[in-house]
Amino acid sequence: MTEPSEQIAYAIAKMRASDEGWFAYAPIVWDALSPCEREQLNQLLHQGPVYDGNVVSKAARSNLITYGLACRCCYMGEQGYTAATYEAFTVFKSSRAAPMKRLAPAKG
Repeated sequence: MTEPSEQIAYAIAKMRASDEGWFAYAPIVWDALSPCEREQLNQLLHQGPVYDGNVVSKAARSNLITYGLACRCCYMGEQGYTAATYEAFTVFKSSRAAPMKRLAPAKG
């Protein structure tokens, strides 16, 4: 049996290899993600970029970075944020999962 991380790596490599693979392999990635990784991906896509102290799960966030579905970034001149990648958007859209509620921008 293949480990989920191996399945994800294989499917993402296929996504990046061609335009056809982009959409054909995205559902495979979604199916291999754990429920926590799916929730973290949803948060990054719909509430991101997300500050480190506000992520659903640091472990799931780290896994998503390893898979290429998230990346570290700066936001409004500050570091310590994580954002979703284009691959993450395609993977999420292929799932037809319900998006998380968007949060209003923080007022400074």
